[in-house]
Amino acid sequence: MSRPLLEIPRATYDALIADLARSGRGVKESGAFLLGRTGPTVRFVSDYLMYDVAAPVSSQKHAYVVLTGEEMARAWQHCYATGLEVVADVHTHPMGPMQSDTDQAHPIVAVPGHVALIVPHFALRDPEPIDLGVHVFEGANEWRSLLRQAAQDAIRLT
Repeated sequence: MSRPLLEIPRATYDALIADLARSGRGVKESGAFLLGRTGPTVRFVSDYLMYDVAAPVSSQKHAYVVLTGEEMARAWQHCYATGLEVVADVHTHPMGPMQSDTDQAHPIVAVPGHVALIVPHFALRDPEPIDLGVHVFEGANEWRSLLRQAAQDAIRLT
């Protein structure tokens, strides 16, 4: 891949990884909406909204990522208030960066082209883009997964 799918400031990426690790405490999945703007070929991430903030009840009740319709609406309200849009989502897994069957069947944003990142090991091992799973929703329950070098190429840290 010659062009990245996501461009993220290094400081934002580092803060996100730290917040994901802190939120999950090594025992449960955690996640966030990646916020910013969509350009013609790349999505620019400038901020994020942790699921703990958008979905505090679900985040406390479950060891995996679950969001109700009301909690999703809270995320969209945050976007309207900040003028940002959801450009991708991210969540952690206990092991590797591959999607679960549930991840594949229930995208957080079910729009073709949406990017979903998976951070392995509950974000506890200082993961770099090469360690992540970058999963692009193609529509109709189809996904394109980018791993290792392809994942690194898909995410540009600035």
